[in-house]
Amino acid sequence: MTAAGFDPKLLQGPRAETDARAQAHFAATMDLVCDYHPYYRARLREMGLGRDDFQSPGDLSRLPLTTKHDFMAQPDAFLLNAQNVPPEMTVIWDTMYTTGTSSGTPTPFVSTAFDYYRVMAMYRRILGLRQVNERDLIANLCPLTVYPHGAYHRVTAAGAAMKIPVINLLPGRPSPHFELGSELDEVVGGVERSRATILWGVASYVRRVLIRAAELGADFSPVRIAYITGEAVTQALRDNFAACLRKAGAPHAVLHVSYGITEIQGGFAECSPGAGFHNPCPEDIHVQVVHPVTHQPLPDGERGLVVLSHLNRRGTLLLRYATGDLSVLTRDRCPHCGANTDRFTETPQRADALVKIKGMLVNPEALEAAVLSVPDVQDYQALIEREDPSDPFSMDRLRIRIIASTRHAEVPERVARAVKHAISVRPEVECVEPAAIYGRDGSLKLKRLVDRR
Repeated sequence: MTAAGFDPKLLQGPRAETDARAQAHFAATMDLVCDYHPYYRARLREMGLGRDDFQSPGDLSRLPLTTKHDFMAQPDAFLLNAQNVPPEMTVIWDTMYTTGTSSGTPTPFVSTAFDYYRVMAMYRRILGLRQVNERDLIANLCPLTVYPHGAYHRVTAAGAAMKIPVINLLPGRPSPHFELGSELDEVVGGVERSRATILWGVASYVRRVLIRAAELGADFSPVRIAYITGEAVTQALRDNFAACLRKAGAPHAVLHVSYGITEIQGGFAECSPGAGFHNPCPEDIHVQVVHPVTHQPLPDGERGLVVLSHLNRRGTLLLRYATGDLSVLTRDRCPHCGANTDRFTETPQRADALVKIKGMLVNPEALEAAVLSVPDVQDYQALIEREDPSDPFSMDRLRIRIIASTRHAEVPERVARAVKHAISVRPEVECVEPAAIYGRDGSLKLKRLVDRR
């Protein structure tokens, strides 16, 4: 046991030990929530509930679900703002950003120093599940973005937690003010030069790197793990990744998929391909699967909405937070690694209106507001496609067709900049005639977001 109370082997111990730790964290957190949390204090008053009504994590089912839109509408109301606590619990360490608001501004998710320490501990568990060791070197293939996202920054935290090196290859160029971004061939060269053993990034981009490495004849033989996140991964895509790794010269590399969630600043991890997505810190993260209509907890093995609660956070704190995903939960010990923790046995799938494009969770309202903020735009249609329609695993492409009052060349560029600023995804933009996006029958009704994937 370390001074911080984090035991890397806790997941292999009796479940009663984990549950006891979770109960202690829950009690301390609820004491603070009832005194200092703006959003939940108001909800409890409305419902006539108090601290005595919450004796164990199971009692959280008394609360209604907190939706993404609840959080997006007033993110500051979810800051704990605790008082009379050690400074680690109030000092803001960093702010990451998640789902975009209707105004186009992503939602801030705040971590105190205490939270960041816990995030590092969580990543030590995550990498432990993947058999990462002190001889590994991580190639961070996540992009640097204007709004900080956990995908890029938390890879560095993971390396620090394991005390192993990380090379940040900075794919893309998030801003004209940023001069250090790398083109695809530079990224491939960086992986080869560093002799990285772990590739970590969004699924479609990691795949693109592997394909280009094979084309260039790059030496990727040191790669032993491809750790992908941000996008749903089917069995067909897993098989395709295996082929891409072989062609890139890493035939023995293993693909690990993560169910990444900004609101835990990490992900639910596989210990081996297809073993399910493990809760890395059940003493800090309480997980439920609930009925999509009644929102009541479902028995293990039944498919429903994924709901999580923070048991041990001091910055942004969420209770009964609906991720918008559907999955199946088990508490049985993992037959592959022996971990005695919650585990999603089905790949989570989106259940709400938000969509993922290039690994980014996008609010269609934010996209629409950005397009229509350009004065010359009269109407539009956004298409989410694959860059190569014949390749079911190729990168996403966001294409926006606009009807504009002028065909001035600057209009598409202004739209592209506005959308990139709003949702962190740069689209291809073209001016078209109304007939290109309206129905052939002359109807003025238009489906503005079309997902062709």
